[in-house]
Amino acid sequence: MEDEEYEIIPSSPLKKLESRIQRIESTSSSSEVRNLIEQIIELIKTNQRVIDDVIKSNSDLRNEISKLPIKIDRLLDSMSEFMGLLKASASEETVSEISKDVMSPVVDKLDALLKQNKAATETNQAIIANMDAMDKRLKRLSLEMAGSGMRPPSPR
Repeated sequence: MEDEEYEIIPSSPLKKLESRIQRIESTSSSSEVRNLIEQIIELIKTNQRVIDDVIKSNSDLRNEISKLPIKIDRLLDSMSEFMGLLKASASEETVSEISKDVMSPVVDKLDALLKQNKAATETNQAIIANMDAMDKRLKRLSLEMAGSGMRPPSPR
């Protein structure tokens, strides 16, 4: 019996530690963390859907805008043909009784419309270029975010 050693330990600190461990075990912070993680995952999924919708809308809009220059070119061709016919008819006094003085304001107005249409074509081409740049940036951002495992924040 002399080989055994005994030690006197106060029991109150041990009881405090036991009660503290029980409180920690009883509070389920893991369920709160799990709930928070689920909310974050849902937010990421929603953000990805928004980004996908924006990219799809951007692509659709770009396709529709790219059709405009062709239509405007056709309109300009038609206007040019009409202007040619109008000028030819204005110069021929035998075909109609309308004088050049009467037709001159009409021709001027049509010239102004032709210039306006050309300006609209240039503006549309600039819009298409901007849309292409935006599309490239969105794709690059999406690829960068996908590569890093992150999703961009949702737009407000």
